[in-house]
Amino acid sequence: MDCARIASLLTDGLHLSHAPIGLAFLKEAPAGLKRYSEAVPTACTFWKAAETSLFYATAEDHYNCPIGAITQGFQPPQEVMQRAMDLVGRMGKIQYLEPAEVKNVPAVEKAHEVVVYGPLKSFQSLEPDVVMMICTPFQAMLFSEATGDIAWRGERSEAHVFGRPACAVIPRSLKDSATSTSLGCMGARTFAGIQEHELLVAIPASRLAKAQPGISAILAANSEMRAYYQEHRSRYAPV
Repeated sequence: MDCARIASLLTDGLHLSHAPIGLAFLKEAPAGLKRYSEAVPTACTFWKAAETSLFYATAEDHYNCPIGAITQGFQPPQEVMQRAMDLVGRMGKIQYLEPAEVKNVPAVEKAHEVVVYGPLKSFQSLEPDVVMMICTPFQAMLFSEATGDIAWRGERSEAHVFGRPACAVIPRSLKDSATSTSLGCMGARTFAGIQEHELLVAIPASRLAKAQPGISAILAANSEMRAYYQEHRSRYAPV
């Protein structure tokens, strides 16, 4: 997988404002790679830093965000789990999240001790497990058409769209080996710099590699359809 080439194709072809990022779940940190040096309030804070630098983070680095630590596949100690339950209780009290939802939130299943984060283009000797983009609904539309996940095949659609917690977009994508979309959550919009007009899209890296030829094709196809629709609209009086 040529990560630099695919990153360029996504960034330039979709006109992304945020660099696509890669995440790799590994048993140990790659030699020579630096650990993230600052404490962060949430797991999604790493996404913002990953747009510009390549680094790794340990399980302990995720513990300030107990729910994020769980969705990223770590097994927090009892103290962190208690904070997670306290947070869930608070969410339930204000009717933000129903306690019954908790058991259905996915978690990364691949055994790992660290997570490598960084710009997709920086994954050269290291293969990411999943690629994530912060994008607009229009950009997400083009990308989903290119991957084929929204095609009508006469069977259950593979596309998945959900909301909170936004970090669950990563394990959901890996578990189903498909593109997964999160509308975002208040935490991600507070800590990861996700704007009101943006959402999150995640796709397994192996699937993205196979979808690469379709990206250019669907961009060209939409350009033609735009020209056709504009010409078609010109035949009618403005509404």
